[in-house]
Amino acid sequence: MKTIRRFAITLGLLATSLLPAQAQNNSYVQGGILLASGSFTPLDMMRNSRNDYSFTTARAAAMGGAFTALGGDLASIGINPAGIGMSRHYAIGLSPSLTFTQSRNDLSDRTANATRFTFNNAGIIFPFSANRTRTVCFNMGLSYNKTNDFNFGGRVLLPQAQGGSLLNIFQLQLNGLYSGWEGISQDALRHNPFNNSDIYIDEWGAVLGYQSGLFTATGDGTYALAALPANASFTPSLTYQSIGSVGEYNIAGGFNFNDIVYFGFDFGFQDISQTMMLSYTEDYGNLPGGNDYLARMNYSQRIRSYGSSFNVKLGAIIRPIPSLRIGIAYHSPNFTSLYKDYVASMETLRQGSSNARVYNTLQTEYLYEYQTPSRLLLGAAYTLGNYFALSFDYECVWYNGMRYTSESYAAQEAFRSEIRSLYRPANNFRVGVEVKPIQKIALRAGYAYYDTPLNEKDENGDPIVFNDIFTTSSHHISAGIGFWLNNTTTLDLTYVYGRYRIAPFSIYYYDGAARLPEGMVNHVTYSPGDDVFGGHLDRHTITLSLNILF
Repeated sequence: MKTIRRFAITLGLLATSLLPAQAQNNSYVQGGILLASGSFTPLDMMRNSRNDYSFTTARAAAMGGAFTALGGDLASIGINPAGIGMSRHYAIGLSPSLTFTQSRNDLSDRTANATRFTFNNAGIIFPFSANRTRTVCFNMGLSYNKTNDFNFGGRVLLPQAQGGSLLNIFQLQLNGLYSGWEGISQDALRHNPFNNSDIYIDEWGAVLGYQSGLFTATGDGTYALAALPANASFTPSLTYQSIGSVGEYNIAGGFNFNDIVYFGFDFGFQDISQTMMLSYTEDYGNLPGGNDYLARMNYSQRIRSYGSSFNVKLGAIIRPIPSLRIGIAYHSPNFTSLYKDYVASMETLRQGSSNARVYNTLQTEYLYEYQTPSRLLLGAAYTLGNYFALSFDYECVWYNGMRYTSESYAAQEAFRSEIRSLYRPANNFRVGVEVKPIQKIALRAGYAYYDTPLNEKDENGDPIVFNDIFTTSSHHISAGIGFWLNNTTTLDLTYVYGRYRIAPFSIYYYDGAARLPEGMVNHVTYSPGDDVFGGHLDRHTITLSLNILF
């Protein structure tokens, strides 16, 4: 029954939750992060498949991650494995980093900060050919590299509003938003509702509202909002916090053919982890005295995603002349298995009371399988001895080629259609330069641009509002310095500033017909005002790399 229930949720949300209200022709439209956060959509697939080469070794990060053609660094294992064929020594490296993240929304100048210490890269390269004068040499490489960072947070504060509370949408859900206007029976609400296949995850907030005593049955199959008077005002706010990352473990091999042609292969295994916490609060005003009305409601949700994937990378580098390198690499799709679990709670405080009541849902978990986009990397690098290097990368990522492989053929085709309409290929550019003013010191700088994978407007030219919080395009500026401590040890230090655009998202909304205790209403609109938010995220990353050659 859970599989059937999940399939119904999938098709329903793909039909309504990703597109803006003005693009829909359904009898009702509902959406927003508070109503759709527990569901799996193509946005989950996209978010977990993005690669940010700012999270790598200090040398590669300082040069914008432009290492498709340059090679000769532990970062090459995850970018173009042909580059490890250039190594002439055993090499081991470790790259700890410190990140400072600030997010700012469009509504105000308030910022939310997060600081994390982590490891961006760790790896080893060891040659199998002891005699480096051979025509053909072979190196092996093992590494860990962080590919994406999910550590950010924010807060959205809205002005006081009249009507249109989230509780109004919960009331409509109880009255039959999904059930042909038949509503949810009291018997289903009282007896294990979170294991009932007829009550969807995005209706669990309505069930919590009923359990909290905010809604009462009228006797004619509908529910009335009894906790608030009709003219009550409310002040809404949303706090969100995300924690997690994607890391990749690599096993790579690189061939060197007479220092002219290099060929490499890599097997990558990714570990995915993200926890999103949503805490939404409504404080109520304009309440008459002497009644047991609601003073505050807090609705919290925890959405946790974790899983694994594997991919294959192939690459080649050609040196037609000693100072010029041309590189190409292909990254296969990641074949991914992702678990997503969900739990929610509601806390209510009544007027004149100091004791809050808390109700919790059960925890639910589903497994999803899908393929991320493939990517093609092209690069060119010019070097002048050991004193100068200039490198440029272009990367194309076919996000419109993602594939959902779980459940039935109908569910897969629904995802395929939505992916084709929502996503497009992304074109990423990276450039880096390295100069050695003196023999033991290298100065580096770089820039990277990561394109948005989304068609951000619908077929009518209207902006699309999403039911998730995520970043789209980003710009990165980097600078670093490298020291040769002795003949076998190097120390690199890099600073990267990245600005990420946050896609416009909605907190909640409903627009359509309504079944209420007083009868059918042809049209109502419930939302906390002009609830479209976006903004930007600033990330400052400091990476230190220690490399030992022997």
